[in-house]
Order: sequence, then structure tokens, then C-alpha cells
Amino acid sequence: MNLEVWSPPNAMHGYVMGVDTAEGLGHGDYSCVQVLDLNTGEQVAIWHGHIAPDELAAEVFNVGLWYRDALCCVESNNHGLTTITVLRQLGYPRLFRKRTLNSVSNRMTQEYGWKTTRTSKPLMIDDLATALKNNEIGLRDRNTLAELRTFTRNEKGSMSGSPFDDRVIALALANQMRKFAYAPEYAEKVDDYWTVDWWKRLALNEDVSDDPFQIGKHTVRGTRRTDY
Repeated sequence: MNLEVWSPPNAMHGYVMGVDTAEGLGHGDYSCVQVLDLNTGEQVAIWHGHIAPDELAAEVFNVGLWYRDALCCVESNNHGLTTITVLRQLGYPRLFRKRTLNSVSNRMTQEYGWKTTRTSKPLMIDDLATALKNNEIGLRDRNTLAELRTFTRNEKGSMSGSPFDDRVIALALANQMRKFAYAPEYAEKVDDYWTVDWWKRLALNEDVSDDPFQIGKHTVRGTRRTDY
């Protein structure tokens, strides 16, 4: 199976994606892309298969653009770095990145993708479990359900599925993106010309130089004023 779709994109809805990347060998782990509807929480599509990390990026790019530039989070461990690099080269518009303050340089740094660690993995799995218990996510894929049933935590705290857990990890990443999708840095660009917000910014003398209908130096028609 590669791409399976339950609900095509809705022009009025937003979407998020979680990507778990594997090496791509035919006998190894699978790569998986989970797509969730932000408005309904429904699992709308899944991509699953053996594929090289760089080739996976092309699949993620196409699926993401189809689902209205879905906010995409790629697990950055190991092979995921290759997928992230290619997605950036392709110019994917909405890639998740984590920003942190460097205590030495006192500057903000950013790292693309989600690095799964002993600390971050339990947190995202617990968040997923809570979302499922609260019926915030509606699952359509029976194989995802099967992996969830075999996903366990051992005595040492390590988490994994038997034999695979790629669907679970990708779903957990997509669920995390539900928290970030409405953050200003990931918000879809919306033209607000002539709205209340636009007039408010104008009244406060904020920069409206990017607006096509400038008032002040230019008239509404865009012709330059000469009476000042």
C-alpha cells in the first residue's frame, strides 16, 4: 500500500501531517505519513511503504500540497534529516521547526523536524493516548488500530510496537501538530485588505506598504498623490 485516502481535501478545512521515516530497504522498517483534518480530527489519508528518504520527500511534498499546504512534521532522527533537507530544497511551505534560545549566544536558533528522545517520545505518546480517549481523533485505518494495540512500554520505560510502530509514531507527530497549526508562524497567509484589522493598523500608522491599495502616499487606485 502507498497512499490511501478516506476524505479528499476540503477547501474550508486545515490539515496536519506526521512523517516517520525509515531507511527504505525492502526488508526493514516502513515509512509512514499520517494526515489529520484540523477541523474534525479525522484521519483523512495515510501513505505507507518502503521508500528511500529522499524519494519519500517527494511523496510528502505532493500529499502536503494537495491537503492545502498541511503543516508537516518529520521525525528528525537518522534518515528523517534527509527527508527534511529535500523538502526544504523543494520549497515546502509549512515545515515544523523548533525554536530555542541559545544560552551562550543569546540568539534564537531553529531546528527543523521533531527529534524523538527518551523525554519527548513518552510525552507525544501520552498526548496521543489522551486525544484518542477523548475522541479528538477519528481513525479510519485498521492497520493503525492494530499497531496501537501492540504498542507497549517496558519496565525500563522504552516504547515500541510489535513488529512495527511507524503508523503510531507518524500519528503521534500529526497529533502534536494540532497544537502548533494556528501559531502565527505557521498560519496561512490571508489577505486582510479593507478589513477592520487593516483599518486599525492604518489608524495606528503601522506599515501597510505591502497592501495593494495604499492610502497616504498613494491613492486607492495606486496613483501617486502630489498634494502634500
